[in-house]
Amino acid sequence: MYIYAKINKDTLKYIREKKGVSFDYISRTVNFTQERITVWEDTSSDKIPTINQAKAIAKCYRIPFAGLYMNAEDINVHHLPSMRNLRTLPDSVIDNSALNLAIDDILSARDLLMESKSALKEAMPKFTLSVDAPDDVLFWAKTIRDSLGITSDIQYKTPSARQFYLLVRNLVEEAGVFVHCFTGIDNNMVRGFAIYEDELPIIGLNNEDRYPAKTFSIIHELVHLIKRSSAICNEMFNSFSAQMEEVFCNAVAGEVLVPKANLIKQLGSYTADEIDYYLIDSLAAKFSVSKEVICRRLLDAGKIHQQQYYSLNDIIRINYETEREEAKENRRLTGATIPRNMSREAVDQTSSSLCKTFYQGYREGYFDKQDVARYLGIKQNHIDNFMWEVSKW
Repeated sequence: MYIYAKINKDTLKYIREKKGVSFDYISRTVNFTQERITVWEDTSSDKIPTINQAKAIAKCYRIPFAGLYMNAEDINVHHLPSMRNLRTLPDSVIDNSALNLAIDDILSARDLLMESKSALKEAMPKFTLSVDAPDDVLFWAKTIRDSLGITSDIQYKTPSARQFYLLVRNLVEEAGVFVHCFTGIDNNMVRGFAIYEDELPIIGLNNEDRYPAKTFSIIHELVHLIKRSSAICNEMFNSFSAQMEEVFCNAVAGEVLVPKANLIKQLGSYTADEIDYYLIDSLAAKFSVSKEVICRRLLDAGKIHQQQYYSLNDIIRINYETEREEAKENRRLTGATIPRNMSREAVDQTSSSLCKTFYQGYREGYFDKQDVARYLGIKQNHIDNFMWEVSKW
């Protein structure tokens, strides 16, 4: 026997349209056809979903189940900002539904931060970073490094790529930017996006990316924000991009994270013929960036030629795929699993400012464990470890 959900049909339609969710996306995600959704939205039809079907729709739309019973005007769905699509993908292959949902999630997280800071009577940092040199990559990079306080000494002493990612994220947020990860989108489709606002502009990062890629994305998107522009990006390392602004953002990000002078100093007396995968791996660890970025910077510095650049990138890709498959096979043979560290994952995905606000709000009684756990999507028994890690910042 089925139990049906007497949802608000107007609200069901309003959320789908306001959040920019396509029928194709719904079909792929929860296997409901356009015809079925349309009937459920039709106020002249008496057909309604079952409880389980309605819960599936609510999860697909990323809203609480109870929201489907509310009046449309009482639902907080953000107006999607106007953003330039700088992705190197044909429009015919792009369904922006998952991206639209991710943007709405991040706008909601930003709202939570601003409301919580106001309640805790904490000031919001102002974004004032600007660069008065339109096309000068070196000047832009130096200004950003100096403004954020990224020095060679700090960079070289950071013990891991994760710690450097957290450091850069924190520094950018202290400069008045909201940096937060999104999920559910292949990183070939979207690596990151920038949404410019006068107060608390946004950088969204794809959580599928590894730490060095996220760090690069932060600086790349920061350049868009300094230009007071909003953009969606997927080519973060390719300076041969057809999009001139992307070329510039990539070049500045590369110089911020791997300054040419520092790279040449670290390279020492190595010649082009002596530059191999193992040297690139060592340099990547030194700068806490990806091997792909080191390759690109070596090309920019004239230390390798273009064909060598492509060959080295092929080796990097093959080694990465080989290591991943070997690890996968080893887990299959041994039955070993990789335990998840839920508190660490929450820290990695969540805005530094929001993490700190959760910590401070929890100490002052504004949030309890249940509040923090519900937002982070983890169980309450992980909250103590989450708070402990945030307390070290």
